[in-house]
Amino acid sequence: MNKIKVAIGGIHFPLSMMSYFLRAFRRREDIDLWMFGPFSGTYIPWNSGMHINSKYVVTPDFALPQSSIGTNPPAAIIDTQMPWTPDLTILIDAGWHTKDRPRGNVVAHVQTDPHVLKQTYQAPKRYSDLNFCMQKVYMEYDEIYLPYAYDPTVHYPIPKVTKEYDACLIGLNYDKRASLIRGLQSHNLRINSGIGLVFDEYRMAYNQSKVALSWSSLLDIPARVFEGMAMGLPLVANRLPDMPLFFEEGVDYLGFDTEQEAIKQVLHLLVDDEYSKKIATNGYNKVKQHTWDARVQTILEHAKLV
Repeated sequence: MNKIKVAIGGIHFPLSMMSYFLRAFRRREDIDLWMFGPFSGTYIPWNSGMHINSKYVVTPDFALPQSSIGTNPPAAIIDTQMPWTPDLTILIDAGWHTKDRPRGNVVAHVQTDPHVLKQTYQAPKRYSDLNFCMQKVYMEYDEIYLPYAYDPTVHYPIPKVTKEYDACLIGLNYDKRASLIRGLQSHNLRINSGIGLVFDEYRMAYNQSKVALSWSSLLDIPARVFEGMAMGLPLVANRLPDMPLFFEEGVDYLGFDTEQEAIKQVLHLLVDDEYSKKIATNGYNKVKQHTWDARVQTILEHAKLV
């Protein structure tokens, strides 16, 4: 079988949006994959910097030094290292891309963080054949919507796990999230919160909880919306412009606009097991189509390679 030659570049942290793209591409038998970009080893810049378990580190085929994060090197530096001319070169851009067009029959650019990096994406947009935006609310007219997703090998229910927490929100502790957690704790609820849990530990933390929480700070639908549903939990999330494109409020998840409304929704789920199971089941069934594998398929289809 002649495999599709794909080169993927970006910042190689132990966990990133790119890590999920890489996992999905590596699951495909029709792909020959080559990876490049800045490499941080176990380091990730959360909470002023921390180190993640080395078992989650994936070393790229061509690793640039961590110090190259924040720079935009000439594409020639990458091109000379490639083992072949890629059918598709993808830049998964969380703050790093080449200065000019890298080698590849088709070049695609994926905006993972347009809510904070939109202006930095203008240069790679000009030299790319395909421009994907992962947050619809920040899309421009010439971009293709490619939403976040979940990884079915990471985010799934664990049967018969003991529920040690009433709710869970793993991620950066923004002010609104921190206030919500304190509000829930004032009702004597056990909340698992913080940052630094990834992959297996992240899955266990949510499976040990009764409710998944999400509060987007900048109107985008976070990956944890898809992940929480995929792990079989009832989700309580703030109302966002694009949520109706995917899920029905009151059926697949419970929405809120304020902290007090969020607390009310969590308490409702905790006192009504039957209703909680119904919301969780509906969300789980609805989210099944939103895998990273499906997002990879979308990229390949737009590149006319499948």
